[in-house]
Amino acid sequence: SQFVVKELMRGRDSVTMHLDVIPDKPEKEILQWMKNQIKTHPKKAFKNSVKGIVPERFMEYLLVKYDVTDEQKCANISNEIINDLVYDIKHFTFEVNGSLPIEKAFVTGGGVSIKEIIPNQMQSKVMDRLFFCGEILDIHGYTGGYNITSALVTGRLAGMNAAKASITSN
Repeated sequence: SQFVVKELMRGRDSVTMHLDVIPDKPEKEILQWMKNQIKTHPKKAFKNSVKGIVPERFMEYLLVKYDVTDEQKCANISNEIINDLVYDIKHFTFEVNGSLPIEKAFVTGGGVSIKEIIPNQMQSKVMDRLFFCGEILDIHGYTGGYNITSALVTGRLAGMNAAKASITSN
């Protein structure tokens, strides 16, 4: 989202996003796996047969896109649909033309650029004996503890190095 917002602020009307949902597996391998599921479980609901290969909501979206019903059996899924599903899993493309307001933000950006600090000390390259840590830095982390971890680690580094700088300057 940070990338998209920056591009929209530069005057673009929309940003094209490309997504590979399973980047560690080649397309042929996923295709072979799906065909094997169909061959092995012809009477099983296709939706249940491919459960877990990609996030559930994404698979639900794809199944609706290709008119595959919840009850549709593996034996009734065409090769064309399988090829299209696998293609979308590896090459999903969509347009983004806006963002939600700041009140809905998951992650916000801004702060002191990490290009302006000495990373192993958290000291400013611009001003001597000035140290930064935590969310004052322009660092973007996922929710789930990454921001707090970053704050703790950078805080420790900044504090230790600020203390050293204080001792050596006295």
